[in-house]
Amino acid sequence: MARRYDLNCPVARTLDVIGDRWTVLILRELFLRGPRRFHDFEVAFARLTPAVLSARIKDLEANGVLSSRRYEDHPPRMEYLLTAKGRALGPVLKAMKTWGEKHAGSGLR
Repeated sequence: MARRYDLNCPVARTLDVIGDRWTVLILRELFLRGPRRFHDFEVAFARLTPAVLSARIKDLEANGVLSSRRYEDHPPRMEYLLTAKGRALGPVLKAMKTWGEKHAGSGLR
């Protein structure tokens, strides 16, 4: 993923890891439901293409937020889980949830 922000700023560095469309929602699924398989994400996000999902998962793995473990050998299939670094984003997502409940109207898409 190309860096897009001023990386001297901690907020910008955080956005560089989780600021892409869909990324926070992928994290939300993992926080709410635990380890997820690729298909689980596809079901949860009907408008998310497999290519974008794959790219977001790879970015999160590359940044140490997710890890993967094989659950089937033939064909190889993976499930994804939060690392300690990923779990540390819990308060961030909780703050976003609280803000959304308080300030974002239900009429949003």
